[in-house]
Parts: sequence; C-alpha cells; structure tokens
Amino acid sequence: MKATHDYIVPAKSWDQIGLAAEEVRRLLHVERTPYFPVVDIIESVLDNQLGLLSFEIDPEEEMGEAEGYTAPDGSLIILREDVYVAACNGEARARFTSAHELGHWFMHTNIPLARAPSRGAKPYRLAEPQANAFAAEILMPRRFVTSADTVATIMARHGVSAEAATNRIKFLKNKGII
Repeated sequence: MKATHDYIVPAKSWDQIGLAAEEVRRLLHVERTPYFPVVDIIESVLDNQLGLLSFEIDPEEEMGEAEGYTAPDGSLIILREDVYVAACNGEARARFTSAHELGHWFMHTNIPLARAPSRGAKPYRLAEPQANAFAAEILMPRRFVTSADTVATIMARHGVSAEAATNRIKFLKNKGII
C-alpha cells in the first residue's frame, strides 16, 4: 500500500526478515526456484487452496492511489486491479507491490500497530520498510545472488525492476554477503 503514514511494529532485523522469507519459500516448496510466483501464491495457494485469507481485486476508482492493502487481522489482501493485471503479466513493480503486501500479511497479522511519528522511528521498527525488506528477500533470495550478478541478471532471473535489483546488490554488498 502506498503509505502516507506508517506504523510502529515490533523490531525485526533485516536478517530476521530474510530468514522469515526463506521459511515462507520452504513451506511453499519454492525454495529452489529463483522466480517467486507471488500472485499465484497469494491467490491460488493462500486463498483458494489453504483458505488462510481472502484475496480481492478492487477497481482503481475504489482504491485511489493505494496499490494494495492487507487487513491488520490477516483476513484479506487486496490489490488494485491494474496492479493485479500487471503482476500477472510479470511487471516488476507490480510483483514487488504484491510481495510487499504478502510481507505485511506474514509479519504484521494480529500485532499491535501504533501510528509512527513522521520522523525519528528507526526503519526496522516501521511496517513499510519491513514489508519492503520482505518483498526484496522473497523475490531475490540471498542464496541466488552472487558477486558475479549484474542488475540485468537479477532483473531477468527474479522478475524485478532495475531499482529493486540495484538496491539488492547494494544491500548484499554492504552486508558482506556478496
């Protein structure tokens, strides 16, 4: 969801979020697959097969600027119709948005949320940066990125944008992983 505000949530390190994304991939039996089928997972597996949530696609007129929404109780994920169509067609930004909403569902279901001040809260205590980190981890797992990778190879292998691939390389280099 495009946030004009954020929520303070329990602190999670980026490494904890990475481990959580790995566990989700393992539980879904896609740990060996570089390309994460995010829309299929939300729609076909979590909703249709397992009934863990309801998945809805809402028109742009209803959602406005919000590209997605995840109910705090975990009962619902909504994607704006154009985002859903784009994600189904493999569009990188829409895939990231979908993975971001999955991150909210996985990490922020049934936890107390407190409105965050516009400044001062650390990113690891905020829902939106956590969901972005989860999206990066689930779409571009550490195990599939090497020092030989370029932005273009990560984009092609994982179905992500140049911005996401660039940020991922920078993050993994800064952590000394690649």
